[in-house]
Amino acid sequence: MADERSRKPTGTVPAGGASGRGANQSRDPRTAVAVPVRYRYPTFIDFVDTQSMNISRSGMFLLADDALPVGTAIDFELSLSDGFTLMRGRGEVARVGSNPRGLGIRFVELDEPSRKLLDRIVHINAQERKQPTVSLDFQEQPSAGASLAGLKGATRVSPGVKFAGRDLSVQINPGTAGYFTNNPLLNIRLGGFVVPGQEDVALGTVYSVTIGDVSGAALFSGKGKVVAKHDMRLGIRLIDIPKDALARLQSEVAKLAPASK
Repeated sequence: MADERSRKPTGTVPAGGASGRGANQSRDPRTAVAVPVRYRYPTFIDFVDTQSMNISRSGMFLLADDALPVGTAIDFELSLSDGFTLMRGRGEVARVGSNPRGLGIRFVELDEPSRKLLDRIVHINAQERKQPTVSLDFQEQPSAGASLAGLKGATRVSPGVKFAGRDLSVQINPGTAGYFTNNPLLNIRLGGFVVPGQEDVALGTVYSVTIGDVSGAALFSGKGKVVAKHDMRLGIRLIDIPKDALARLQSEVAKLAPASK
């Protein structure tokens, strides 16, 4: 990590009570708004060398001297020193690292150019078998107390969801489409959804999941894992879903929830 620290880009991570560094981006710590986090890289090569290995589809790790509390919402922007934006979006602090010092950020929302760059980075890293220097698994909550508290999600039971033991079938219809779009961390863009459950199950429980359209045609059949829960709501992430099946689900949901992001 010594080499990575020596090439650390210029970054601003404002925090309550922070000193003059980034003072122009200071905020009232009582205001429920996202904290701006800005990083500048001299060149694209510097970005690749210092950051691209520590990005995954679920989040990224940013070297930072200042810490922010876990759960803090942020608006982040990674750009070049000439102002060209590489990635921007919204995230949430998932953990704070001490060695190396930094922030583990879970992605909540990315714009389309950022999503395309992210997909390209992940693809190249896989081809070149590059390994991150820190854990990048931000998709599941870090402890057994994981929940959906405070997040928008499915709460109203709609026809089209059926549990039978560890089998779960979901019909995508006007009443259930929101289950796939409402939650910022578990939605169909990220291969997940939130449904009302019928029993309290442990995190990590695996269901056999079948998802179909209103005509009865099957769109997906495979496994789904409970990665979050709260008040009889289950956050489920589909396991090893093929890209074509995910695209079919996204397309079907978009037909019935066109206003979703």
